[in-house]
Amino acid sequence: MKTDKEYPATHSMSTAWYMVDDDDNVAIIEYNENGPVPWDVPEGEGISSLLFGPNTNEDLLPRIPFAITEEQVDDFLSDLIEYPRAPDDVERWSRYVVQIDPTRTEEFYACCREGGLPINTQISKRRGLYIVNFSSCIKEIYEPTYRKVIDEQSVMRQMVDSGILTTIYDLKFFDVESEYNKAEGRMEFSTEFKTMPYYIYVQPYWVAHLAKRMITPHHPVKLSQVPENFRHRIHRIPGRFADKEYLQIAQHTPCRFEESPNFSLSTLPREEDYIPT
Repeated sequence: MKTDKEYPATHSMSTAWYMVDDDDNVAIIEYNENGPVPWDVPEGEGISSLLFGPNTNEDLLPRIPFAITEEQVDDFLSDLIEYPRAPDDVERWSRYVVQIDPTRTEEFYACCREGGLPINTQISKRRGLYIVNFSSCIKEIYEPTYRKVIDEQSVMRQMVDSGILTTIYDLKFFDVESEYNKAEGRMEFSTEFKTMPYYIYVQPYWVAHLAKRMITPHHPVKLSQVPENFRHRIHRIPGRFADKEYLQIAQHTPCRFEESPNFSLSTLPREEDYIPT
């Protein structure tokens, strides 16, 4: 574990996971690679991959779905998707959300079953927004220039031509960053999103600083929205996230330290003593 004060600008590259408070509000905390990380947190998850429930295996399927409400989706939809366009205008088939005609939802499900297309995430049934694995429906064209197009014989083409599938959106990245401002002698945090249905905390690279609350939701996800058989995987944090601007995860659950596994927790700052710098 690094504890010196060189303070480079850092981009969080490690992982994220869930917490729950005494009000049963669910939070997501993004851990940086140098600080304490709960011992049972899987590596490689980011905020984006946890929004609608975690993945259960290395192939990213199936997903454990959280019961995110339409009201909660409305709160952060503008931070979730961007660049609407027709399916045939898509140039890069990665990180996309599809929109269907909501009045034809059953036809959409039937087409996905027929084509063996996994529906990774239902974002909003009312709005017809889904994340679907259409990779088997995309064809590579090499002449005269390389491009990817919808296979004319695919189920996806049938859905587009029949008006079931209407629009493609890009799925935004949920980046968080921390940087030490030497001139003012304090940590500065930034995100590329403004809203979320979870409390969001960001843990900086340097262990002298605690994780900071970046987002306070209007309609927070509750533990009751999490499948019962998964709730034991969420770290219980005493107190209320609404009252915790800063959080020291190592006070509340056993943690690992990637670079110094024998590091003493007694040297870490505690929430009750912490003075932000």
